[in-house]
Amino acid sequence: MHPTILSLLNDHTMKFSNPLSLDVFELVLFLVEFSPYIIGGLAVLFVLAVGPLESIAGTKQKSYRKKISVALILPALILAIVASVILASWEDAYVRGYEIFKYPSLRAKLENYIETGNDDLHDILESDKYAPTFGLYEARYLMRDLLRHTVFHTNDHNEGNIDEGYNKGNDWFKATLGETMMYTSGLYPEGTETLKEAQDYKIDYVADAIELKPGMSVLDIGCGWTYLANRLTEKHGANVTGITLSKEQLAYGTELNAKNSAKILLQDAMQLKERDDLPEEGYDRITSLEMAEHVGIRRYQEFLTMVHGMMKDDGVFYFQVAGLRRAWRFEDLTWGLFMGEHVFPGADASCPLGWISTQVERAGFEIQRVHNMGSHYSKTLDHWLDNWHANKQYIEGKYGAVAYRRWEVFLAWSVRAARQGSSTLFMLTLTKAGEERRRIESQNHLVPKDVPKAGANRFL
Repeated sequence: MHPTILSLLNDHTMKFSNPLSLDVFELVLFLVEFSPYIIGGLAVLFVLAVGPLESIAGTKQKSYRKKISVALILPALILAIVASVILASWEDAYVRGYEIFKYPSLRAKLENYIETGNDDLHDILESDKYAPTFGLYEARYLMRDLLRHTVFHTNDHNEGNIDEGYNKGNDWFKATLGETMMYTSGLYPEGTETLKEAQDYKIDYVADAIELKPGMSVLDIGCGWTYLANRLTEKHGANVTGITLSKEQLAYGTELNAKNSAKILLQDAMQLKERDDLPEEGYDRITSLEMAEHVGIRRYQEFLTMVHGMMKDDGVFYFQVAGLRRAWRFEDLTWGLFMGEHVFPGADASCPLGWISTQVERAGFEIQRVHNMGSHYSKTLDHWLDNWHANKQYIEGKYGAVAYRRWEVFLAWSVRAARQGSSTLFMLTLTKAGEERRRIESQNHLVPKDVPKAGANRFL
C-alpha cells in the first residue's frame, strides 16, 4: 500500500467521516471519566436556561426551547460519536482494500458461525476477507448496554455482571483454564512452557516483583479461583486474603485452601473498606491481576485511591491489567465490543498504558517497573483454546453447540487480538509516591539483570 495511505490510516485522519481529525477514543475516555461533572454542568445550564426576565416577560415558549436544546446536548453528542465511528469504520475498510460490498462484516460473519457452525473459524479470522466495520451489532450494544454500564457503573452493575462473567459453572472454566484455573495471562520465558508452568512462573514473578517474604500480609483483589493465593501461601509463606464477588469462585477457593491459612472472602472490591475485619495498619503487599477492568473508567480512580489507603507506606502493589494499544484500529474496537457483550460485561476499563499510568500516579503511586506482555497473553489464550477444543463433546452435551462456538470465537479472536496488539497485557510494580526508602529498595531489587557485557556476542 502507498506510504501516504498508510500514514493516513495510522493517524485515523479520515477526511469524510472525521474532517476535524478528532480521536474518538480520547473523546470517549474524557466523556466517561468526567461524566458526573459533565452531567452536573448540563443540569445547571438546564436550570438556568430560563432567566427571571424571560419568565416575567412571558416568553415561556422560547425558554422551553432553550431547555430542550440543553437537554439534547449530551444525547446528540453520543449519537454523533456513534455515527462517526460507523462511517469511519466503513471508510477505513474501503481504503484498506476490503471488498465491503461483497462480504459481510467480520462480526456478522462470526455471528453466523456461532449460530450455524458454517465455514472455518480460522479462515474467517485470518483471511482478511471480512472487514471489522461497525454495524447493527455494535450500535445496538453501545446504545442499549455499554453506555449505561460505562457512565453509571454502580455496585449493582458489578453484582449483576458476575453471573455472566464468572458463574457459568466451574466445569465450564475448568474446560478452558485447565488445572490451575488461572484466568489471567501466564509467562513463557523459554516459549516452550506448558500452561501450568507458565502460570506458576507468572505467580513466582509476582512474588519476586513485590519482594514477598514469609509472614507478610497480602491482599489479592479479584482472587478468582485462588490459585495465586494458594501458591503465595504454600510456596512463599505469605498470609493471604483473597476477595471475589463470585459465589462459585468462593466455594472453589475455600475448598482449594482448606488446609492452609489463606482466607477467601465474598466481597465487592468497591465496598472493601466497609469491612471491619481487615487489618487497620494495612497490608504489606497488595496484588490485583486483571480485575480492575471491571471497576470501570468512571470509578478507576476511586478504586486505586482505596488500594493506596489500604497498603502500608512501605508496601508494594502489583497491578496487572488487560489493556489496549493507543494507535488503535477498528478491529480493536469491534473485538472489544464483542467481549463486553458476551464475555466480560461491564469491563469497560481496558485502556492504553498512558491512561493507566496517569490514573495510578494521580492516586499517589509511583511506577517502579512496567512490562508489556501481550504476546504472552496470546500464548496463554492459545492454550485455553486447545483445552476448549479438547472438551468440545462435554461442553456441547451440557451447554449446547451455540454456547460452545461463542466461547470458541472469544478464545480464537482473542488469540489474534493479543498477538497483533489489539489487546495487550500491562504488568506494573507500584509503590507509594514519596516513600524514599521503599523507592530505593524496589529499584535496587528491580534493576535489570543478566545484561550481556560489552563486546560479548549474545547470539553465539
